[in-house]
Amino acid sequence: MNFTKRVLLYISRKKGKTVSLFLVVFVVAVFLISCFGILNASNRLGKDIRTSVGAAFYIRANTEVSMNENGEAEVKEHNVHISQKEIDEIMQTGDIKYNNPINYGFAKSDRIQFIPGDKHTEENNMGKVTALRFSALASSFADKSAVLTEGTHITETDIGKILISEKLANDNHISVGDTLTLTHAGLSEADGAYVDEIPVKTAYTEVEVSGLYQLNRTDASVKPTACIAENEIYASLDVLNELHESETGIYTGEADFYITDPARLNSIIGNVRAMPSIDWTTHFIRTNDLGYSKISDQLSALGDLVKILLVLVSAVSAAFLILLLTMRMRSRMYEAGILLSAGISKGQIMAGFMLEVLSVAIVALILSYVVSFAVKDYIGQNLFSNLQPNLLNDDTLSAVRMKDGIQIKNYLKLSPIKTLLVYLCQVVVIAASTFVSSIIIMRLKPKEILTKMR
Repeated sequence: MNFTKRVLLYISRKKGKTVSLFLVVFVVAVFLISCFGILNASNRLGKDIRTSVGAAFYIRANTEVSMNENGEAEVKEHNVHISQKEIDEIMQTGDIKYNNPINYGFAKSDRIQFIPGDKHTEENNMGKVTALRFSALASSFADKSAVLTEGTHITETDIGKILISEKLANDNHISVGDTLTLTHAGLSEADGAYVDEIPVKTAYTEVEVSGLYQLNRTDASVKPTACIAENEIYASLDVLNELHESETGIYTGEADFYITDPARLNSIIGNVRAMPSIDWTTHFIRTNDLGYSKISDQLSALGDLVKILLVLVSAVSAAFLILLLTMRMRSRMYEAGILLSAGISKGQIMAGFMLEVLSVAIVALILSYVVSFAVKDYIGQNLFSNLQPNLLNDDTLSAVRMKDGIQIKNYLKLSPIKTLLVYLCQVVVIAASTFVSSIIIMRLKPKEILTKMR
């Protein structure tokens, strides 16, 4: 009987031992692949965080709070601006990756019936316009309170592009790619009513709907129509210029700046404050680390923990596998002695033992690969659910469609080469364990083996 047939007969006859070996290899393989997937996700996500925006600072005009003659508080904002020249100077003060100047205004359109707010009339049927260079860097999108659901974000190369809310689009039967005509508007209050400061329309511009967004927050406060969040229009910078509500290169809203290394934030701000061209009595700086430093530290700690687990599990599983196979081989000492007495070479006997173990192991490894997908996703989603920054880099800012958060599944995936290496290492360990456990028997002569079995 050739050793291949003996292998198949032994595997089918000794179901208990076959199942125990299968389960050990299967569980260890699933654990190792899952751990390597988590380690891969930790490393890749950490790398993406290091190459994306890590902190920001915002420059805008100061406000003054005073009491009017009726004893009511009034907020007055300094009528100042930041020029493109000053922005260019700020960009030279340190490692600043992006700048996002903003202008604010109001607009109307014959095709849009805005969501009614407080004291809504046809005259105050308007929406707030936030004109900026990168819509993905707007605070609502950066903190995930707004999510792009269709279309593309506005980038610095866009002209005549806008984003509107899904609700506003649905209510007015507007789709991505539609062209609208906007006209200028201004919101003020007179005689207890909200009115349009620009009753005579002289400025118009055609815009294309670049994308739709959805809000993840609700606001039950009473506001005029133009101030309702879902009526807000995000636009490329040229839109308000065309409506004569802003000037090219002049920004009266604020200017936002984004850097990659949060550790350099304070030094860069120090350099900016030293600029004599900006009057700091009428401007102030607000900082934001975007939570990236905390997330990066947590990912690093998670990666270190997974590495320790991998070393421990690899060592323990290898030792346990050697013990299991040694016990398996000792129970077959009599069989080995009989085979040796029958003239079968030690090489053939060891090859038979090796084939038995590897046959079971390979089946276990194949099934573990399938199961590891579900295990990796489950563990990964739980571990990384609170470690998902809104990555802001060249790819995401110009993405065809940028959704909230990131897809952890993409980070958990191991490349085919890495997966094969993991399994190859396991096969080598299994083969080595089988060799070590069987060589103890193979060193003995047939007579010695049979004597030990008495």
